[in-house]
Amino acid sequence: MSMTGLFKSFFNNDDKKEKRVLEHPRDLNKGDIIKFDFMPQADLSNNQFEVTGVNTYDFEDRKLTEFTLKGETGALVFLTVDETDDEPFLSFSRKINRNIVEQMFDMDEFSSIFDSEERTTLHLASIPADLENWTTNEYLQEIYAEGGYYHKGDYRNTPLPGEEGTGDDFEYYLLIGNKRRFVIEAEVYDGGETDIIVSIRRPLTDIEAMYAA
Repeated sequence: MSMTGLFKSFFNNDDKKEKRVLEHPRDLNKGDIIKFDFMPQADLSNNQFEVTGVNTYDFEDRKLTEFTLKGETGALVFLTVDETDDEPFLSFSRKINRNIVEQMFDMDEFSSIFDSEERTTLHLASIPADLENWTTNEYLQEIYAEGGYYHKGDYRNTPLPGEEGTGDDFEYYLLIGNKRRFVIEAEVYDGGETDIIVSIRRPLTDIEAMYAA
């Protein structure tokens, strides 16, 4: 190949790489950047995040792709894009430790989430400063002990592994409050390890821009 042809080939390959355009958050990949518009949540508002991981939740009736977002401060936020309803929405999640749970809720009331299938009503006792606008005053339980699996890795375009033991199985609990915009979730894994998650639901229009890696 002549030098002219070599340079043409090099620049044509670069052009092809630059043609990946992100038009929907469901198509985010590791290394992509997402920037949000003004939002009530100060840690998200007008900030940009890098996608540092793509993992998968598998339930009997749905599969959810979870994007791990890392902000400029190093803080992690988890994002899923819910398209099960007529109006798709973004779900932002933050994991909280036991000390924060104890600050937010009466623990006797909170533990009733796991006791029976009767729907628990959970009342917020106080709001930690860094969770302002992430919470609401009251939550009503909608899901009790639903079985699911958490898989590390992106399975949007490949089948989930069928072998036993390839995913982490857990029981899922969900409580929703105030116009279905605020959510408390719990994931109880084998051995009793439990993740408590505070989530908010926001419209796709909160995305200001997305940049492909």
